[in-house]
Amino acid sequence: GICAQQNKQTSDQNVDDFCQNSEIVSKKIREIMSKFSGVLQLTDLDDFITPSQECIKPVKVEKKVTSSGGAKIKIEEDGSYIEENDKGEQKKLEKASITLADCLACSGCITSAETILIEQQSNEQLYKIFREKKESTDPDKSPYIVFSLAIQPIISLSKKYNMPPLEATEKLSTFLKGLGADLVLDLKIAEDLSILEQQEEFVAKFRERKDGGKHPGPILTSTCPGWICYAEKTHGNWILPFISKVKSPQQIMGSIVKHYIPEKLGIKQERIYHVSVMPCFDKKLEASREDFFSEITDCRDVDCVVTSLEIQELLEAENVSLESQTRTKIDSPLGITTNLCVNSGSGSGGYSDHVFRFAAKQLFTKEIQHLQYNVVKNNDFKEVTLSEDGKVLLKFAIANGFRNIQNLVQKMKRKRCDYDFVEIMACPSGCLNGGAQLRPEEEQTSKELISMLEETYASVETCRPETNTELNQLLDLWFDRNVEKRKHFLYTEYHEVEKMTNALAIKW
Repeated sequence: GICAQQNKQTSDQNVDDFCQNSEIVSKKIREIMSKFSGVLQLTDLDDFITPSQECIKPVKVEKKVTSSGGAKIKIEEDGSYIEENDKGEQKKLEKASITLADCLACSGCITSAETILIEQQSNEQLYKIFREKKESTDPDKSPYIVFSLAIQPIISLSKKYNMPPLEATEKLSTFLKGLGADLVLDLKIAEDLSILEQQEEFVAKFRERKDGGKHPGPILTSTCPGWICYAEKTHGNWILPFISKVKSPQQIMGSIVKHYIPEKLGIKQERIYHVSVMPCFDKKLEASREDFFSEITDCRDVDCVVTSLEIQELLEAENVSLESQTRTKIDSPLGITTNLCVNSGSGSGGYSDHVFRFAAKQLFTKEIQHLQYNVVKNNDFKEVTLSEDGKVLLKFAIANGFRNIQNLVQKMKRKRCDYDFVEIMACPSGCLNGGAQLRPEEEQTSKELISMLEETYASVETCRPETNTELNQLLDLWFDRNVEKRKHFLYTEYHEVEKMTNALAIKW
């Protein structure tokens, strides 16, 4: 892992020194992992990129006489382990010691692939690109830097600096362009496109159902990479057919930035460096998926993901306060001036609301203005239904957080899930509470902060995806009614991740 890499050239150093260094690195890793969703913290990060072995170590098992009654192990207040046999005799157990050789021989923990990932998805990499652009002597070869802003980091920053979201957006645009950004885009156009595609996908699958047949199970949203990672590595092929194949807004924006904008501006695709600003570290993993890498152009749709916390770190590194910045209107892929707006519904994009309304109209000619969700067990699991004459026509849900995801999956396994569509996010309270959003101020609880973020989100003007004129123009110009081209850029596939195992090894 990272520990091994840092110590390969000093493998003969004192083991105590190594363990001390390992603790420092482990602390850094814990800090990094704390910004991922809870789902990913419970799984092996490396499984998202490439299968890895479990953390294992061959051990010598000493034979000893055991009593018929067995032994109990107790954990003392100081964290030490005490073994007690059936005679009441106690023995303090020694802690397992891992030597430098053990660490170097291990393929588990954080691997070199993840070290590179973290380095590539960081402010350090951003500064490297900014320097490269500044030092370039050929304007036709210098990086063309494009930022895409998700609404959740904007809400987080606006709350910290006590300013309206639009003001925070425009001041952040000024700051990023001062560093070297060429374009600063609103991710809303990609979010709208993702919703429109999921609406069509849902209606098409619903119409394939046979009257009187068993409920086929729900369509599950695919916008949260923490949830996708968990589904791929923990549940595999049986659950993948239920997951929407529509790309997330981040990756749809990647397609727009890397494929439409070069055509529009007449610049080479390889010049474009695309940065997305997101509320959680899980999005870094999504951007690194091989599905979103082109071997033809040798580039990714999203080159770098930075989070709300990292934007704040950039401001602090530049000794700049967001309040001090002037306001610069954000750009758009078509060069059209647009206002900041959000989708109605949840702070994670409102997928459930918009798909529900569209399905009610298309399938049952029902116009739904207001949706009333009912809380199921906890505030992070809500459901809404459309009924007629006592018959349920549609049943949707929003499930946030690992506990609710687990419960939903178990229902599906037992074939007791009667939802038609579920909006799933790995973080409790959804994307507004992403793992890399700005932390609560002193004397403020996380619950209070989330409530304030939700209020701020609700205060922003709402506009429906169907009324996005810029999006409609983009679709005409980019796809020109080419169905295959549209499918290529807006849809993806998900894959079961197989664990590599070693039968000769003993887990510890």
